[in-house]
Amino acid sequence: MTLFNHRTLRLAGAGLLGLALAGSAWAKLSDEELSQLGMTGTPLTPVGATRAGNEAGTIPEWTGGLKAPPANFQPGGTWVDPFPEDKELFTITAQNYQQYMDSLLPGQVAMFKQYPDSFRMHVYPARRSASQPDWWYENTKVQAKHIAICAAYAERNQLCLDNMQPGGGVPFPIPKSAEELGWNSLLGHYTGTTVDAASNGALVDALGNRTDVLMRSREYWPYFVPADKRESNEWFTQWGGAILCDSWNIMQPPRSSGLVFGGCNYAENVDFQVYLYIPGQRRVRKAPEIGFHDSPSFASDGQRTVSSRWMWWFGGAEPRHNYTFAKGKEAYIPYNSYKIVDPNLSWEDIYGKKHINQDLLRYELHRVWTIDGELKPGFRHLYKRHVAYFDEDTWMGVAYEAYDAKDRLWRVGEQYNLSIYDKNLMRPMGDVQVDLINGRYTTFPYWHVQAGKETGLGMPKFENLGESTIDLSIMTPQGLRKFGTR
Repeated sequence: MTLFNHRTLRLAGAGLLGLALAGSAWAKLSDEELSQLGMTGTPLTPVGATRAGNEAGTIPEWTGGLKAPPANFQPGGTWVDPFPEDKELFTITAQNYQQYMDSLLPGQVAMFKQYPDSFRMHVYPARRSASQPDWWYENTKVQAKHIAICAAYAERNQLCLDNMQPGGGVPFPIPKSAEELGWNSLLGHYTGTTVDAASNGALVDALGNRTDVLMRSREYWPYFVPADKRESNEWFTQWGGAILCDSWNIMQPPRSSGLVFGGCNYAENVDFQVYLYIPGQRRVRKAPEIGFHDSPSFASDGQRTVSSRWMWWFGGAEPRHNYTFAKGKEAYIPYNSYKIVDPNLSWEDIYGKKHINQDLLRYELHRVWTIDGELKPGFRHLYKRHVAYFDEDTWMGVAYEAYDAKDRLWRVGEQYNLSIYDKNLMRPMGDVQVDLINGRYTTFPYWHVQAGKETGLGMPKFENLGESTIDLSIMTPQGLRKFGTR
């Protein structure tokens, strides 16, 4: 394809996008719409989920979620199961999954077919445990009344945010487009202002051989921070303000030890601005390949892309897919899987030969939102189609499917989110992404409790406002080099 034709197709695609979005595009929520949100007595919860349960009674009403730790929780210890009395309702297996097809996702069905002897789903009563701070709910109404996807997106396919307000909150609690839903998947849940944790992004080959990629993960979420508490360093204030800054420092395997990156993305520049320290060269270089569309995720051996981080992400400032969205599908999704934060679990307990140990996971029936992305004409991406699912109570990704250029289901994933009830925040604590074609699978750098025990870094620190113990200079190119030591 010539450059002329490529550009023509891209501009045509942007024009079609503009026509599709005209009129209804990025209108801020009205007072009448905002009045639908509330803790009680409203059709929607404070974050925009449907408050009521389903007609069958298999999904309950949301009544506030987990408001306090269970009685047997020990501060400083791991997060014990808040629902220990719940009994398993049934187990879905390769032998009976067809009975439950209406509530299964295509990726789950594919796993039953590919791994009939080991893949199973233990289904429990649905518990709508999601709960976030009161200030988050209050800021949601402020944020939603002002924030908007910028006009440049409809005009020239350049994704950004206008009028982002300090202090967080769900940006689009009543999403009117797939793009608004996409922003919710990143910013729609409070995950702690800073995070400092050990993690393992294990790589498992088709024979079940495993390489543990242990690292130290640091995050800083400026989006959540009030204006008077934000960092004044220009690195965090440019381009309309930083949204997410993070850094990973590899500790194991030895051949990669000391490799570290740090960077941020911004309201007006969604492309991650990332710098990488390479210990063998003793230099810091810009790394545009990290955090960009279908480039391989850091330390994933090419087995997952940036666009499947958190199960789904735009990947960059110029989206390569056309998106549609849907609300309300009832599906069995991983939920409240508190077994995965047991510090006594070994890596062998967690990682099976073909996928995560399914006996550690709990599935529940919940409503999900869906984004379905089809590759735009004139663009390239490893995934011709990318479908992702998001929990209505948190906006967090819970599963995805990716299709290759031949329309084959290629990769599938699940994410294991927990309510960190002593901090009143939501966090992914594990995930899996399986390549159905080559038989390999990977996990994102989570599994913080077990990794902290192995590395000596201890329990993960999920810190609220005013609690940060992280030296944020690791997110900047100037401060990065001193962290890259073997």
